[in-house]
This record gives sequence, C-alpha cells and structure tokens, in this order.
Amino acid sequence: MKNKAALLTLLLALCVQLGFAQSRTVSGVVKSAENGETLPGIAILEKGTRNGTTTDMDGKFTITLTGAQPVLVFQAIGKENKEVAVGAENFLTVQ
Repeated sequence: MKNKAALLTLLLALCVQLGFAQSRTVSGVVKSAENGETLPGIAILEKGTRNGTTTDMDGKFTITLTGAQPVLVFQAIGKENKEVAVGAENFLTVQ
C-alpha cells in the first residue's frame, strides 16, 4: 500500500513539473514602422489567454509565455492589431 502511495505521489510531481516546463520568458522591443522610434504603452497579450503586459517608456517588454505555440497580439489605440507568432526566439523586435 505504501508503494502505491509513493508511486502516485511521484507521478503527480512529474505531471506538475511537466506543466511548468512549458512556460518561458520572451523579451523584446516595439518600434514605429514609420521612423524606427520605440513605442511606450503598447498592450501585448498572449492570444487565447489572459496573460499580458505593456511596453515600458523605452518600448521594451518582457512576458512569460504559457502556450506551446504562442502568438502575441500587439494593440495600440487608433492602430490595427498586429499578431506575431513566437517561434524559438527569446528576443523580438516588432514594428
């Protein structure tokens, strides 16, 4: 009976560890397509989640992604949304 409980505990711990292993952190910068200046205050959301952040005063951002094939949605007032698929990159430059 003790062996079954120990085995169940071990399997549960491994499942939890695998769930956490899928998240990763991505950083980047958002720049204007017209003049290359950095853009502060851009909303960034991981598509299909409630996970998000905004760019700082220098247009930089950091977000911890939770999906296996994440897509970031960049939103600014008065501008069209832009979606960017995040591959293996750890740093993105978005215009």
